Amino acid sequence: MRRATKVGAWVVGAAAAGAAVLARMAAKSNDVPAASPDRALPIGEAGVDGGAFLDHLGSAIRLNTVVHEDRERNSQDDILAFHEFLRSTYPAVHDVCDLTVVDELSLLYRWRGSDAEAAPIVLMAHMDVVPIEPGTETDWQVDAFSGVIVDDHLWGRGALDDKGPLIAMVEAVEHLITAGFSPRRTVMLAFGHDEGIGGTRGAKVIARLLRSEGVAPWIVVDEGGAVLDALPGLTTDPVALIKVAEKGYVNVELTATGVGGHSSLPPVSTAIGTLSKAIAALEENPLPARVSVLEPFFAALDPILDPKLRAALTNLRITSPVVTRVFAKRPQTDALMRTSTAVTMVSGGVKPNVLPQEAKAVVNFRILPGDTIQSVLDHVTEVVGQHITVEPVGEMRAEPSGFSSTESDAWAVVKASVEETFPEAIVAPWILPGATDSRYFADFAGDVYGFGPFTMDLAEGGIHGTDERIRTSDAERAVSFFCRLIRNAG
Repeated sequence: MRRATKVGAWVVGAAAAGAAVLARMAAKSNDVPAASPDRALPIGEAGVDGGAFLDHLGSAIRLNTVVHEDRERNSQDDILAFHEFLRSTYPAVHDVCDLTVVDELSLLYRWRGSDAEAAPIVLMAHMDVVPIEPGTETDWQVDAFSGVIVDDHLWGRGALDDKGPLIAMVEAVEHLITAGFSPRRTVMLAFGHDEGIGGTRGAKVIARLLRSEGVAPWIVVDEGGAVLDALPGLTTDPVALIKVAEKGYVNVELTATGVGGHSSLPPVSTAIGTLSKAIAALEENPLPARVSVLEPFFAALDPILDPKLRAALTNLRITSPVVTRVFAKRPQTDALMRTSTAVTMVSGGVKPNVLPQEAKAVVNFRILPGDTIQSVLDHVTEVVGQHITVEPVGEMRAEPSGFSSTESDAWAVVKASVEETFPEAIVAPWILPGATDSRYFADFAGDVYGFGPFTMDLAEGGIHGTDERIRTSDAERAVSFFCRLIRNAG
């Protein structure tokens, strides 16, 4: 997934903003205690072998499938070795399911259902992982590609993103096949090989293939959520986040030009000066906030919200000006409610005493549903003025998704599967701040969701960062979740 953090950045920010809202709203609260949700025992899948899942995930992590932005640096052999690992580890899957190798490196498995007319379900994951940031290798407590268990955690790059969910999916299908289960709906496993650099040769091609065949999935489940132990500042109860939408993505290049020459005779503003003014204008004039997009999230949390916050966060039609003002003060929460603007690259000039004839900057936008790439470009053009050239750049470019339903039968199946597996958690829909492979299915599938069946503390090492790991106690439940999902889908 292309983001610095997936779950943590938004939720940590929400907690911080929650504390700020608390300070402002406490006086207006009635302090009514939150209702305690009913808790039940988890419904597991009989016979699931959590130890086997951990062994297999460890082996998968030790297969180094790092992808780099420069595709020339990526080895096909690494991904092909992962293919061979799946073939040798899951014989029942490969005996029963039809396998299509897409664009030589991505995989599409089809476990045919008994009802050919029923729309299929698609479970998605990606085989590739992001690199370790150079210079941080020794910061890991356990080697990043060891795939070993230490202190009740299985460690390594990909444990959460995204080999953990992938292995849980295949483990679940292998288990159900050997247990004699036959699905009514066809179950598809779609595994891309280049999600970390946009998925344009992996998931995008898989989606194009299915669309050309007239396949319209009923449910697509990809990455994009997890079970959090708590949301500090909002609730001390566990929360299961399910992605129902995701932000779009575009990089915009700004170019300023100027007259070259010797620095002893400078103009009023050089190309770099002109560019700097444009950058400052963009940062001072962000796209409009729409805190209303958080209404379903806060509504779902209502039973467990800190009572001092509930009135403010569940009545946004009245309190939105105050909540918007508070959220805008913190970068993490500001990004919850608007298209974010991040100037990430600047270049210009070749020598201290030479006037630059050109200066460039790249601005990264994460686009909130409701905005578009074109509306972002229009906004940038208006803000920076006529002396700056504005162009979208880069291979990675995605419109924000629409919202999948939280009232459909498909939602009910996903929600029930989460609740059966993690009954201690309240399920809440949320908007993922980054882009995933499932966006390629959004315009021809029924509902597209994101959820990874793992619990986590926001203070622990996580996705794309140092010390990525999963709790060994999640092993059986990770596999059981996908078993429940497949069974509940019919």
